[in-house]
Amino acid sequence: METIPRMSEIASMLGNESRLILLQLLSNGEKSVEILSEESGIPVANTSQHLQALKKATMVTTRRDGKRILYRWEQGPLKDLFFALEKFALFSIAEGQSTTRGNTPNIKNNMSLSELQKKIKKGGALLIDVRSKEEYKKGHIPDAINVPYNDLFTHKFPKTKEVIVYCRGPLCLLSVNAMNLLQSREINVFRFDGGYSGWESTENK
Repeated sequence: METIPRMSEIASMLGNESRLILLQLLSNGEKSVEILSEESGIPVANTSQHLQALKKATMVTTRRDGKRILYRWEQGPLKDLFFALEKFALFSIAEGQSTTRGNTPNIKNNMSLSELQKKIKKGGALLIDVRSKEEYKKGHIPDAINVPYNDLFTHKFPKTKEVIVYCRGPLCLLSVNAMNLLQSREINVFRFDGGYSGWESTENK
């Protein structure tokens, strides 16, 4: 029973969306605070605070690269824990057991892979990749244009055109926030909830 208090501390540490986003980004390799802030849409100061908390919890570690401090996952079973959590979250969503939250889009505005493929084939909709420029350059869904989340606030979209947003995967909150933002501007917007990872996994089969 000695491990129960520690398990509670770990669960509390991971019970924060911003920290989970940062860990998700770090799963692809080490990054600086500035890059993580840009890719997550989380302010630099908040990003730094969350990273310090994760470091204190021995979930991330750092190394110096010139003037930059680079963060990466700490060695150990964090990878197994994180992806087990992600797997259960996907299972929960599929079973209709996910908790309804204020920033969760209406399921009717989520678009499946088959629906996206039909839209792309038909043409006429704007497919928007809201990830960072660096992630977009490494790979993106064909015909998608890159408008990083932070640029959405000033980017102008035609209200007469259907917009489809996507980011990294089903648990990436950038596309959720992007859809909420565009909906508030009365734009006809949908979210491809599979994200780039969902598209890529299908294309590589």
